[in-house]
Amino acid sequence: MVNAPANCGQNWEHVVQAAKKKVIEKLNNILQTDIEPLIEIEQILDPLQIENQTSSYMGSLYGTSSNSKLAAFVRHPNFNNNIKGLYFCGGTVHPGGGIPLCLHSAKIVSNLIQSKKNNVKREIIITINSKHFPLRKIRK
Repeated sequence: MVNAPANCGQNWEHVVQAAKKKVIEKLNNILQTDIEPLIEIEQILDPLQIENQTSSYMGSLYGTSSNSKLAAFVRHPNFNNNIKGLYFCGGTVHPGGGIPLCLHSAKIVSNLIQSKKNNVKREIIITINSKHFPLRKIRK
């Protein structure tokens, strides 16, 4: 599986072929053999297809900002400042994609809802490599 950026009008036929070539070259180098003739089944799903099949915004599995070193810090928050009671969880919002992070996202939303219910002020903390970073204070 190769992560792809969101669809911003790229030439996906070209992007897919270039990425495929790089992946095969890397695998050939690591395995010290030509793997291309050994490929029996290949399935390619580019962001255009993902967008059409799943209605994912711009065909992105992990949000529109998933391909940089700072992606975790620019993800959409788990709540909406303009619409009270509207919360978000999943791979495209904080903290990000993958099942463990999506479950953590759901836990954040659960805590936000519970803290609103209990009128408790909470702070969201991101943990990276055992270091804790306060993200923002949530006010009632």
